Amino acid sequence: MLIVLSIGNPGSITRHSVGHFLYAHLVSTYGLPQPTKNSTYSATTNGELTLVKSNTYMNESSKAWLKFVDKNRIPADAIVLILYDDFESDLGVVRISKFKKNESHNGVRNLMTCLSTRDNVYKLGVGIGPKPVGSNKDSMASWVLSEFKQNEKEKLGNISLPKVIAYLDEIIETETVMDVNKFNSKMTKQWKETEAV
Repeated sequence: MLIVLSIGNPGSITRHSVGHFLYAHLVSTYGLPQPTKNSTYSATTNGELTLVKSNTYMNESSKAWLKFVDKNRIPADAIVLILYDDFESDLGVVRISKFKKNESHNGVRNLMTCLSTRDNVYKLGVGIGPKPVGSNKDSMASWVLSEFKQNEKEKLGNISLPKVIAYLDEIIETETVMDVNKFNSKMTKQWKETEAV
């Protein structure tokens, strides 16, 4: 089983909640039932793929996961993929990785408290950059909470979404996650070949 956990903030879709923007498209792409909404999360599944959306604020993402686990039986070998906004990467870039020792992302850092001891947990970062030039803590906070422009939404739908789907399809088909560096290289090569056609 593959569980994709989208983290973000409640309300309108901002850069910080790019995972939620893609979540809605993934539900449609995979033909999953309409998500069931609970207090801290929404979820839908077809058995092999489960999509979970955190309904909490980003820095409280663990509450959504813990409530989901409390309400659902999760196989020990289930693969968990955290879908989040990667502000270090440009729009259109999608990369899989493992937890880092010192996570800078508030939502990911909060999830480490309950997921770092579990096997088969990965992050799927969706680029939202480039970051504003000369940004500081305050300006970065305003930027990540700003909404996408129309051309940026189109890029998310036309470039980021197909890349996310490619990662998910590969994991569903192989039922495993290869070395993340090799995985990213494989996906990058695949996309370049597709663009060249």
